[in-house]
Amino acid sequence: MKPGLVATDIDGTLANDQGVLSDFTVAVLRQVLDRGVPVVLVTGLNPWPTRRYVEQIGHGVRAITLNGIFLLEDGEVHEGFLVDPAVARAAAEYIVAQGYVPLVYGVDGVSRYLPVDGSMAEVAWLIAQRPYQPYRAVESIDALFAVRPAQVSVCDHDARVAELYPSLTAAFGDRAYVVYAPGRRAWVEVNHPQARKDVALLALAARLGIAPEAIVYFGDSLNDLVVFRALPHSVAVENARPEVKALAWRIAPSNNADGVARMVAELLGIEVVDKSDILL
Repeated sequence: MKPGLVATDIDGTLANDQGVLSDFTVAVLRQVLDRGVPVVLVTGLNPWPTRRYVEQIGHGVRAITLNGIFLLEDGEVHEGFLVDPAVARAAAEYIVAQGYVPLVYGVDGVSRYLPVDGSMAEVAWLIAQRPYQPYRAVESIDALFAVRPAQVSVCDHDARVAELYPSLTAAFGDRAYVVYAPGRRAWVEVNHPQARKDVALLALAARLGIAPEAIVYFGDSLNDLVVFRALPHSVAVENARPEVKALAWRIAPSNNADGVARMVAELLGIEVVDKSDILL
């Protein structure tokens, strides 16, 4: 199978455990783009951290962010499906009532949050780790929605997020796409029902004239499952969750071993004897 489009998740897949793209990975992806094969980053990250990866790779790479809500293309941010404002408000009220901090990502690119006593540790850590992204503490539910919301989310310890996810899904799953992203710092997100990785990626591929069977996709976590079910050539990295591996066409080396770059080089015939052969 020779890919007509290479698409990949970022965290836990393309980036290593420190959130870094190796020089080797960047060099391989640039060769792919130089050959005229589109590369699309498909991530649950919002546009701010995603843009840093896009700029590192360069060469016209595209990115689908927030699980399909925004597309970064040619330096512009394009909106896709935004969560219904009434659903977003109800979800934020529910999240606060359960003792969690709601984060609302607005169309202006600002993440507004309502502090909740005893639940701020992970949010404070997140803000400290992203000095390049605007966060704004507010004093009321109303202030969370100063602009049109794109998504409502919670960032907390995995055990707390895992506890919230089923009840949030039961409350809003018929009106939203509720996503659970496990990890040391875990997320649960309330999105528009069509704000999904598979929907956004297939729409972009159709616009580029690329058939689903010509796409090779790499992923590792639960929000990648919708893509693995939709595409025949989906690859799990070795560190992927078991549910993802069970649906995989092939298994690549782990994110810490440049698994995506090595598999892409194999599929496209990019000769790599040693990493130093293709460093920048």
